[in-house]
Amino acid sequence: MIVKRVILFMKKIFISASDGYQLSALYATPVGSSCGTVIISSAAGIKKEFYIHFAKYLVQHGYNVLLYDYRGVGESSPKGMVKTDAFMHDWGILDMNAVLNYMVFEKGHKEIIWVGHCIGAQLTGFLRNTQYVKKVIAVNAASGYWGYLPFPRRAIAWIFSYMVSPLLLKLYGYGSLGKEDMDKNIPKNVYQEWQHWCKSKNYYQQFLTDHFNTDKFYSFRIPVTSVYTSDDYMANFKTAQSILSFYPNAPSRIIKLQVERYTEHKVGHAGIFRKKFHRDLWAELMGLIES
Repeated sequence: MIVKRVILFMKKIFISASDGYQLSALYATPVGSSCGTVIISSAAGIKKEFYIHFAKYLVQHGYNVLLYDYRGVGESSPKGMVKTDAFMHDWGILDMNAVLNYMVFEKGHKEIIWVGHCIGAQLTGFLRNTQYVKKVIAVNAASGYWGYLPFPRRAIAWIFSYMVSPLLLKLYGYGSLGKEDMDKNIPKNVYQEWQHWCKSKNYYQQFLTDHFNTDKFYSFRIPVTSVYTSDDYMANFKTAQSILSFYPNAPSRIIKLQVERYTEHKVGHAGIFRKKFHRDLWAELMGLIES
């Protein structure tokens, strides 16, 4: 009920991607003039409503904010996840460009701050109109290669990728990313493509080579700040650096948030956006947004 009440301050809209697909989004503006604009791009399988409280926090600090669901997720999956034929690269090539173009050409915003959670930052290299993006804040945006995970997570990831996942896909027709923070389910093609990337040290490099005749996002020159929480088993300096290596011409830095300095609670991969951290960890994120 609390989330539903908070949603009331955001306007529900639909954004058309270049292929005509309708993306569900939430948009809000502050009272009076704004000090900037933020697009929050979700992690894989996490619905936009998860970021509602953080969005409200940003609006209260004077920012225009947009949240959205990728195709096949949440309210951007009207026919159901099983019937969605999208791939993960569609989230970057089609969906991310759609929401950026909406904010620029429909709402007239410029110098947009892109807050990407995990895949929401990993795929920003597919953005075309980057002249309207001021900077990227990449939150726990780490390579998904299972071999970079610490033991025993590495062994668990291997078993899940090569043995459990194929079975789940056959049984349910969609993929699951586990329940560390919440249920995170994604369409079959999205999941299979992501699993394919995660089995390589080079992550999605082969996809770039096969489809774009390049191995990195050389033209991307927007500053990127990669911040990861110390208790996220997927994110560490090596996995964060692995993603930044795809952006060789973008000014970048990596920041490790020692969460034990702020809280005794587990933060993990997605917890930093939970309301209970609004007095400590959110201030750290706000500092990166405002700097």
